[in-house]
Amino acid sequence: MDKAILKQCFHNMLFVEEQEWGLVPFRYTKKQCAFYDTITYGIIMGDKARMSAGITLEFDTDADEMTLVWQIAGGYPANTKDRGSSLDVFVDGTLRHQKMITCEWHEEQRDTFVLPKGQKRVKVMLPHTYIFGLKDIILTDGATLTPVPQREKKILMMGDSITQGIGAQFACTGYAMQTGLGLDCECVNQSIAAVRFESEGLDNDGFTPDLITVALGTNDWSGWKDRAEYDERAGRFMARMNELYPGVPVYFLSPVKRCRGEADREEMYAEAELKDVLARLCAPYPQMQVVDGWKLMPHTNAFFSDGLHPNDLGMTVYAHSVIDIIKEKL
Repeated sequence: MDKAILKQCFHNMLFVEEQEWGLVPFRYTKKQCAFYDTITYGIIMGDKARMSAGITLEFDTDADEMTLVWQIAGGYPANTKDRGSSLDVFVDGTLRHQKMITCEWHEEQRDTFVLPKGQKRVKVMLPHTYIFGLKDIILTDGATLTPVPQREKKILMMGDSITQGIGAQFACTGYAMQTGLGLDCECVNQSIAAVRFESEGLDNDGFTPDLITVALGTNDWSGWKDRAEYDERAGRFMARMNELYPGVPVYFLSPVKRCRGEADREEMYAEAELKDVLARLCAPYPQMQVVDGWKLMPHTNAFFSDGLHPNDLGMTVYAHSVIDIIKEKL
């Protein structure tokens, strides 16, 4: 299929780049990706910035089946073929197919999906823990494909591993992905597992959101040395956000309650204080509002994959909580 048509099928991203192994969608700018290449406190941070979390292919077609031709150039965790993600195929809003990803890097993959008769809208959620490249979409002979136009309403969701969807079994069950699906908006997911408040990692190039959510601070709580460093890093992040997105409503989602027994450190804020700390640092910016993350989902291990990352059930509860909070702003 013509690459110009294929490029128009991508949603929930900033741009699409043609590389030798396919069309690669990006949710961060090139400047941001280059910055995260330099971060050393987490593994493959630049690669994680290039993964396709939340990105979709969306088109109308009358085809009875379609074949996706694709390959990957990296994944997380990096040392296993089974990275707990999938290609999720929705037809007219209903999830019809899931293809778990268990392949080597840079090996061409072909997956054929049977579709119902007649005209229908297809949405393919790309895997959230892979760098994905689309080589082609092959349809039944004589079938047509029309890219879905970009939606008017736009959300930018910033965060760490929970926003990237780590802990969810499938590409579509991360809370950010469920939020975008539930609100039917363009939802760019700028999140990287293990990331902290990084003001230098912020950029505003070509995407003007109507609303922003930020779910950061838990890695800072366990990673920085003391309260002063936490304040300095988070404060610089908020000031830079204010410069880049003046007047855009921002919801800071304070960290969810950890359920794996970490003790508070004397030199750092207590975990229970983080909401109030973030509220204090947001206070100079009237468009920024802090939401108590401890109220967004239960505090029991049944809703977590490891005591830190929500599982599919926890992600669903979290998504419904976030949707209830932000839907009226849209």
